[in-house]
Amino acid sequence: MMPSVVRARAAVLLLPTLLACTLLTGCNGWGVAISSVFDRLFMPEETVWAHAPKPESYTETYTDATGTGTNYVYRVQGATADGTPAEITIIWYGRKAPGDGWLEIEAHGRTGDHYRSVDASDVPDAVMDVLEENP
Repeated sequence: MMPSVVRARAAVLLLPTLLACTLLTGCNGWGVAISSVFDRLFMPEETVWAHAPKPESYTETYTDATGTGTNYVYRVQGATADGTPAEITIIWYGRKAPGDGWLEIEAHGRTGDHYRSVDASDVPDAVMDVLEENP
């Protein structure tokens, strides 16, 4: 089968599940997981910079795979290098976010795949301008 047909079928199967999990409470991280899979399969990769989220600003938590820890889901307001605003979901595994500094986030769609702390000097000027206007 052609890759585009496979992706189309996957989207048809994932969309109702994603919608159901985002509308229902108590999904225990499944909504985030399904959204992440959809973004990784169908959305382009881009780099986004954002302020590190405040520790208590998480939007959701869920138990990690071991059953002994908690993962924290954050939605951060960021921007791409050209200043295009973006809201990205990132997960802090096993602890809350530190709440200070800047993050460089490799994202697909609205899902942060990888992120790392960076100095303010590494953040593009266009990002700084957008985030200062819309904190």
